[in-house]
Amino acid sequence: MRILLVMLLVSVSALVKAGDLPINTKLGGDFELTSTVAERGRLSDFKGKVVLLNFGYTSCPDICPMVLNRMAALMNELDEDRARVQPVFITFDPERDTPQHMRKYLKYFGDDFIGFTGNQEELAAVARQYGVIAIAQKSDSAVGTLFTHSDYIYLLDQQGRVRALFAKSDSIDKMVDDVESLLED
Repeated sequence: MRILLVMLLVSVSALVKAGDLPINTKLGGDFELTSTVAERGRLSDFKGKVVLLNFGYTSCPDICPMVLNRMAALMNELDEDRARVQPVFITFDPERDTPQHMRKYLKYFGDDFIGFTGNQEELAAVARQYGVIAIAQKSDSAVGTLFTHSDYIYLLDQQGRVRALFAKSDSIDKMVDDVESLLED
């Protein structure tokens, strides 16, 4: 009985280690927006790649740079698998975040980061698809309008399905393990 229990624990451990990530059927979906690398782009353009997706804005004083730094750190840990993963940033501040401005901003985090923008209606529709919260607030700061917003990094598989949401409490090692588990499939 003890050997059977040990074998069962090893099997469960292997499943967890392999990162059998569930498919989230409530969030996600394809979209088409203005891209930093082409006039228009779609999520489905990255079919066959794992996607790291984040929503924010380039004037964000704190949360967005920290999250993008975490995405960059994760990408740097992937070594030769880096080319099989696409980091994507979608703004919810289209007035300030033009494709040109986003392209320049995202270069700080990596040459392979791609940004998307659009009009308010397009961006609101994509935010709803992913359950993103972004509330504009007037500020006395030089930035002007700030946004209170969620800060998840969405892990999408090669078919564009949401497989995990990484929070700031998730370690880079855990994130790398989850990404690599999708690359093994």
